[in-house]
Order: sequence, then C-alpha cells, then structure tokens
Amino acid sequence: MLDPTLKMVENNKINQTENWKRLLEELRAVKRDGMDKFIDFLENKTDFKTAPASTKFHMNYPGGLTEHTLNVLRFTRHAQNMVQVPNMSADSITLVAILHDLCKVNYYKKEEVFDKEYKNQTNQWRMMEVWGVDDKIPLGHGEKSVILAVRYLPLTLEEMAAIRWHMAWSDQGVHSFYPSGAPFKTSLDKYPLLKLLILGDEMAELHESFAYDN
Repeated sequence: MLDPTLKMVENNKINQTENWKRLLEELRAVKRDGMDKFIDFLENKTDFKTAPASTKFHMNYPGGLTEHTLNVLRFTRHAQNMVQVPNMSADSITLVAILHDLCKVNYYKKEEVFDKEYKNQTNQWRMMEVWGVDDKIPLGHGEKSVILAVRYLPLTLEEMAAIRWHMAWSDQGVHSFYPSGAPFKTSLDKYPLLKLLILGDEMAELHESFAYDN
C-alpha cells in the first residue's frame, strides 16, 4: 500500500513576506549603479524569495535562502562591530552578505522519493517531498555568485574576492595553487572583508543549527 505523499515542511519562524521586504530595503539603501535592474532580476526572474538555502543541511525550508542571507548580513555586521576593521564600507558588507549565495537561485527543485525510513517502520511505502538540484548554470559556487552579480552590479575586487572565497576551506578551489600562488590565501591576507564574511556565514550557520527547530 502506498500512502499519500509527505509534503515539504515549512518553518513557522520564517516570514517570507517580511524577509523579502527587508532584503529589498537593504539593497535599495546601497547606492550602486544597476541596482534597480538587479532587484528586478531577483523579483521577476529568480526564486530567491521562496528557495531553501540547501537540500538537507542548513535552512532547507521554503524561504530559507532569504532567511539565511539576512542572518549572514546580521552576523557579518556584528563581526565588524566587534573588531572595527578601519575604513570598512558598510555598503560592501551589505552587498557581499546578500550576494554570497546568489548561486543558489533557480537551483533547487522539489522532488518526490520513496521514504525508506517510513517503510522500515511501518512496512508500507509512501512518497515524500525533498529538495533536489537542477543546476542550469554550472559555474561553481562563489564564482557563480560573482558572475551572476556582475551582470547587473559593478563590484570592487575586494567584494568579488569575499563572495568568491566565502566558503573558505570547504571550497575545493582554496587548495589550488597556480604559478602565481594560492589565490584564496592571497585574498585572505589582502581583503579583511573576506574574513568578516567568513565569520558572518559561520556564525549564521551555527545559529541556524539550533534556532529553527519546529
């Protein structure tokens, strides 16, 4: 006997409408050429508002990508407030936090799979909704976020480096060495914005690991 499909669980701590309103307010507060076109792209050509932040790890709920993005922005600002990096642009912090996971738009899709755990418990099969991946633009992670962003917004080298390398040691690219050296290590030494974003992202993921239990 096949039971009805187990539907995707939404998290009642995520307010998609309020989150989207705040994210757009944060973007509009940054005076950067191309911002109107970029916002139009986000609103009308992506699923940023409703997408999860991962398939089964942090913030794998509808609207999780926006929630995670705002968490990263909050914690990156908090990191800057603690360490007070001189001459750090507030606009740069806003941009890199919001853009760091831009690669995840139009990336996840709902799929139905057989629930093996349920079968083991009940000796009956049922389908369940899960997040799968359909990578239509296979350009990597941080590098893909940069490529998508610069189609609309001019970014500084420091901003691009922060977005590109924000995954830090979990990005396979950090272990690549070219004749000119190791680009991740060079960026880490040169751009404090990268260190702030890494801190903000790690702090957000730690917070999310316990703060969103239903």
